Amino acid sequence: MASVVIEPRFQGFQDIALGGYVGGLLAGGRTAEAKFLRPVPVGRALHLEERADGTTVLLDGENALALARPADVDLEMPAPVAAEDAAAAARSYSGFLRHLIPGCFVCGPERREGDGLRIFSGFVPDRDLVAAPWIPDASLTGPDGCVAPEFVWSAVDCPSIWSLIHRAPPDSPERVVTARLALRPVAPIRVGEPCVVTGWAVGGDGRFHVAGAAVHSAEGRLLAAARHTLASTDWGVPLSRDAWGLGGPP
Repeated sequence: MASVVIEPRFQGFQDIALGGYVGGLLAGGRTAEAKFLRPVPVGRALHLEERADGTTVLLDGENALALARPADVDLEMPAPVAAEDAAAAARSYSGFLRHLIPGCFVCGPERREGDGLRIFSGFVPDRDLVAAPWIPDASLTGPDGCVAPEFVWSAVDCPSIWSLIHRAPPDSPERVVTARLALRPVAPIRVGEPCVVTGWAVGGDGRFHVAGAAVHSAEGRLLAAARHTLASTDWGVPLSRDAWGLGGPP
């Protein structure tokens, strides 16, 4: 059993580790689905347990916080978004005017270059999805010289949520948290390589919402695909467009 401390840098909500980061930490470079059982604290010693069935579990004492196991990640993929269209969408990112979690590792506008991922997803007109450019920083380099899995998983976390926010009613009372996140790595993502990250709504069932996300090269080559399942709770990310200053339909 290995010990791990998640640095506060990798938080979504204050003092809570970003789900995408945790999922990538557990999955490594394999195609897998992570399941989240409890909020994962930052800055505290936790433990990783590898089980015989291929499941990796994150433990806080005897309490399981999250787990990841091999899984299929099949979803219908929209066409890639051109790099210039992603850049235009990012310029309209509503988080620049109002952001409820400004210190988020992925989409928080308070995070400086080289600290957060600064993936600012904006709505792409006539495409019913969100997109943003992303150039991975050198601090994200893994042992193989490419972007480490936990940062690839992080990159798809917030864009998929933003796609749901853009689709939600202006006065929606719902708040959501990540229940499951699955990712299929397709090709290595290289540090300094311009990418486009997209997110789109897939559907829902009762208290669950499903969104897709992808990372493409600037030329449109698929690098990673993800499926994000979020659960409605009494805390979490508000889906209300009004709460994020978006107002009526995009």
